Amino acid sequence: MMDRKTLEYMTDRTKKATAIVNKIDGLTKQAEQLINAQEIRFKWNTTQVDLESQAYNGNRDSARVVAKIKTFAVQAVNEEIQQLEEELAAL
Repeated sequence: MMDRKTLEYMTDRTKKATAIVNKIDGLTKQAEQLINAQEIRFKWNTTQVDLESQAYNGNRDSARVVAKIKTFAVQAVNEEIQQLEEELAAL
């Protein structure tokens, strides 16, 4: 038989686990979108930097830079996912 305190403990852990799983799912989708991105855009207040793998006229623009940024970003997302999976396992 389960007492009230045990139920509260399990409910709290379930809520935390659900939040972590949702974050992992969101980050996985972000990684997939990054892999397929043709354009990388950074915005800070009034400063904006746009990098595209192809210019509008079809010529190579910043393809190497975009590819490196995408690789780094996907790696960073995967590291965050790994950290979240470790937190989930610790629950």
